[in-house]
Amino acid sequence: MDAKSIKELAQKYSVDELNNFADEFESTGIAPVKTQDDAGEQMSDYLMAAEMRSYLDKGMGVNEALREFSKRVRGVLT
Repeated sequence: MDAKSIKELAQKYSVDELNNFADEFESTGIAPVKTQDDAGEQMSDYLMAAEMRSYLDKGMGVNEALREFSKRVRGVLT
């Protein structure tokens, strides 16, 4: 997870655009907006940014949205 890349994607693109990036990457293997060399990390960045963008669309600030998303991830991992 590259927090800087995820923040940038979430601020620049809509949820639909980010999901389309993930779909395109999955079907073609070509990253529309490259953030990582590793394919798994690249896909994770798109999906995390889409989730984070949904928080931004609800009125959360960037750092608050990242914290909220990170909290959900930690909940799954514990």
